[in-house]
Amino acid sequence: MLAQTREIAMLAQTRETALSNQRQKMKFRRFIVCESAALGALLALAIIGLSYHPTNAAVVWIINISAVASAVTAALIPIIFYALTPALPEIER
Repeated sequence: MLAQTREIAMLAQTRETALSNQRQKMKFRRFIVCESAALGALLALAIIGLSYHPTNAAVVWIINISAVASAVTAALIPIIFYALTPALPEIER
């Protein structure tokens, strides 16, 4: 009876570990996707800003503000994903 109880406890712990690993992998994938999108937008805006010289000051201003906003977003994404979201402690049994 005691051996069966230990097996059930070990199985539950294995499932919890597997779920935790799966959550971490999904979180990392979401992070990579969001960071890639932000860096892609920053790169595109940098290329536009360096190669295209519009005469309209409003267009230049919009490109510059968008590039700065994209850079700030790319810098904030790791903070949002890893510093603000709590890491739940594992339950000790």
